[in-house]
Amino acid sequence: MQTVDPSDRARSTAARAGGPPVALDAPVQVGILTEGKSTLAMVLVALVLQENVPLDISIVDTAESAVIKRDDVVFAMRLAFDRGVHCSYEHLKERNRRFSAGRLRLLDELRGPLISFMDDDIVLDPTAVRTLHGWAHGAGVFGFVSPITKNWGNADSLFAGRPHYSPGGLMYQDATVRRVLREYYESATDVLDARGPGERMWEKAFLSALFPALGRECQVRPDCLSYHLDYSERPVRHRIDDEIIQTSVARARELAASARSEEPSPGGH
Repeated sequence: MQTVDPSDRARSTAARAGGPPVALDAPVQVGILTEGKSTLAMVLVALVLQENVPLDISIVDTAESAVIKRDDVVFAMRLAFDRGVHCSYEHLKERNRRFSAGRLRLLDELRGPLISFMDDDIVLDPTAVRTLHGWAHGAGVFGFVSPITKNWGNADSLFAGRPHYSPGGLMYQDATVRRVLREYYESATDVLDARGPGERMWEKAFLSALFPALGRECQVRPDCLSYHLDYSERPVRHRIDDEIIQTSVARARELAASARSEEPSPGGH
C-alpha cells in the first residue's frame, strides 16, 4: 500500500493544478448504494456523527424489500435530521445492472466538487471525513484521497505500490470527471452486477486508474481509517481476475485520454 505525507504535497498539488481551493463550507456529498445489508444503519450513524464537516447523504436502495421500512434505518435517518444532515432515499427497481445503475443514479444527486461513494458495510472513524475534508480544502484540483481500510481482505494487495480508491474516500469532481464517470456507469457491467453487456469491470480498479490517467494526484492517508464490516472472511480475489483488472484499467485510460483531448489547451479559447 502506498501512503504519503499529507502536508507539503497537498500544497504542491494545488500549485501544479492551478485550481482554486475547495471552499471550507463545501459539503461532502456521500452516495450510499445498498442492497439491504444489516450494517446500513451502522454506516449511516457513523457518517451522521462525523465531526465538524458539512455532509449531504444520498441513499440508493437496490434491495428487493425497501430498507426504508426497517426501524434501524428509520431511526438512523431521524438522527440525521436531528443533526442537520440532509439525507435522501430512493428505491431503485433495477435488477441486471443494479450496481452500475445505482451508482449512476447517485451521480444525479452528487453534483458538488467533493463526492464520495460509500458501501453499506464500511464504517468511518469519527474523524475520518474531517481529516479528508481538511486536506481537500487546500489541495486545489486533485484526484482522490482515501482512508486506509481495515479488514479489507486482499483488495489492497491487487494494487501494490499504487494509491487506490476505497469507499469513503473523497473524489474531486469537475465537469471532466463528471462526464467520464457518467459515461463509465452508463456502459459498464461491474462484477457486482447480475448481468449486462460487454466485459466485466471492477469499479475499484477503474477509479484507482482513472485519476492518475487524468494527471491528478491521488493519496491514501495513513492517519485516516475506515472499517470493513464483512467478517465472513470472503476474499475479494474470488471474483476478480487479472483480466478484469486489466480491462478496467484500460477503460479508465481510454476515457481519460478522450476527456483530456477535449479539454482546452492552456491559453486556448
